[in-house]
Amino acid sequence: MSTNNLGPSPVPQSRETMDRRRLLLELDQTEQDFYSTLASFQANEVNVVPFEGSWTAGQVAEHILLSESGIPETVLGSTDETDRPVAQYVPVIESIFLDFSAKYKSPDFILPSSGPHNQQELLEAFKGERAEIRKIAASEDLTLTCTDFEFPQIAKLTRWEWLQFVLCHSKRHARQLRNIYEKVTR
Repeated sequence: MSTNNLGPSPVPQSRETMDRRRLLLELDQTEQDFYSTLASFQANEVNVVPFEGSWTAGQVAEHILLSESGIPETVLGSTDETDRPVAQYVPVIESIFLDFSAKYKSPDFILPSSGPHNQQELLEAFKGERAEIRKIAASEDLTLTCTDFEFPQIAKLTRWEWLQFVLCHSKRHARQLRNIYEKVTR
């Protein structure tokens, strides 16, 4: 007599569940990368201009906070059913924000102040902001199109696309922080 003790068969997971898990993992990874990079600066280095025309580490962090602070309001605001592929604009977002050879001018509404910036306050604000974004990513219907704000020069984005923006934008600026770190710690 043969018995099979392999336990219960695993429940198949939908593509949406797997995509959401991947998204949450990537949010966690980009949060940790940005946070640990900013935390690696000495407090007095956060406000040092690494070279002419550059932002300080504090300004980069403030820019991230300014750009991400409106995300919860945007994605939890007015929405419509999406009548196109939910991730249609993700390749466009990636091509813009993950092209590290391209330099962009920030829109005025997310330009950082000249400082000085308090590293600990920036770190705490970033953690709080990301917790709010992660909660949305974990629980909301990400297929809906957000109608309160159109992403400049692209379109009205789905919740999924807005969260992909968060990922790509923070990857870009974590890289910028590492470059600043190399200059100010020499």
